[in-house]
Amino acid sequence: MGSKQETDSPDWTVDWTIDWPVPDSRTEIRVATPHSSQSGQMDLDNSSHKPVLLGDEEGDSSTDEEGVEYAAQPGCGVNKINVATMESEKYIPIHSSSIRDLAFSSRSDNLLLSASMDCTLNLTSLVTNSVVQTYKVNRPFWSCCWCSDDFNYVYGGMINGLVMVYDLRNTSKHVNKLRLWESRAPVVTLSYMPRATSEAFPCGGLLVGNQKGVCFWEMEGAQYNAHLLPLDSGGCTDIQTESNTRQCLFTFRPDHTRNYISCVMMKLTKNSLANSADKYKCSCCPIQTFKGGTTCRLLTKNAIFQNPDCGILVCIGDKSTNSAMLWHAKSGSLIQKLPADEPVLNICPMTVNQTNLLATLTKKKVNIYRWE
Repeated sequence: MGSKQETDSPDWTVDWTIDWPVPDSRTEIRVATPHSSQSGQMDLDNSSHKPVLLGDEEGDSSTDEEGVEYAAQPGCGVNKINVATMESEKYIPIHSSSIRDLAFSSRSDNLLLSASMDCTLNLTSLVTNSVVQTYKVNRPFWSCCWCSDDFNYVYGGMINGLVMVYDLRNTSKHVNKLRLWESRAPVVTLSYMPRATSEAFPCGGLLVGNQKGVCFWEMEGAQYNAHLLPLDSGGCTDIQTESNTRQCLFTFRPDHTRNYISCVMMKLTKNSLANSADKYKCSCCPIQTFKGGTTCRLLTKNAIFQNPDCGILVCIGDKSTNSAMLWHAKSGSLIQKLPADEPVLNICPMTVNQTNLLATLTKKKVNIYRWE
């Protein structure tokens, strides 16, 4: 199961390496405790349950938007890993086809939200290790997330460009649909920014990304107002948020203007409008840009998070070097390169017993690093 390793790096040290018990696994790694935050951090001092990391397992790891065939093998699900013992605890089958996205709520109910190519959005209890609720549509789901302002609501991004809004108190159907662009490109990434007492950006809402760009759907009661963010390029593949600083990390695939993956740290803003029916407009401004690899066949998930020693850090998977690149957000300097045997598909920061950890996921392995 776990094997102790060391690296030459003075900052992050490989604490454990966990090999998957199945030959093929894919892109998600998430943290769940009764007191887990939106950023995926955990406080075990206030938790009576074991923390776990989850990775979804399936037959095909390719996520290219064009010409992809998906292997529909039965029993696609998640593997629970106890980060206290670094051992795999249980495999839970939850879908009949490939799982595209996973998300935990930060309330203390141990519910996992999952989006799948089998056209379902599932809620799975990690207490009973079973699916407790299913929403079925006629198109595959590509992404999902929770509403951090009201945990009764969840979102599912679909292959046809729609975002379905569900109220967990309504077990039969969606309560709203969101679509801005005429494009039917898949909604590849969703992330929710909660409301806050911030003069610069107090708004809460859903960030939606696809190949056309990024839209912020501001949530006001049961209504959603669309704000198209002014970005220089389309092809958004990932959105990560840091709610304390109100900053976001947008990842864009290479295009005709640049031959590399661009990860842009943005600050969301609320701007007053004069002589307009709208009183204000939500926008964003770039703070720092991080250069990634030159290819983007896999839709990787990166991370932006706070570190008590360094402030805000950004960690980006780099396929060209089979590593995770750790950057200091304020200075834009590269702190460390975390090597892997295969491309890093997912990155998850967490805190366990006041120890800062960083987990990276490849197709067949989880590396867990300890900050020193």
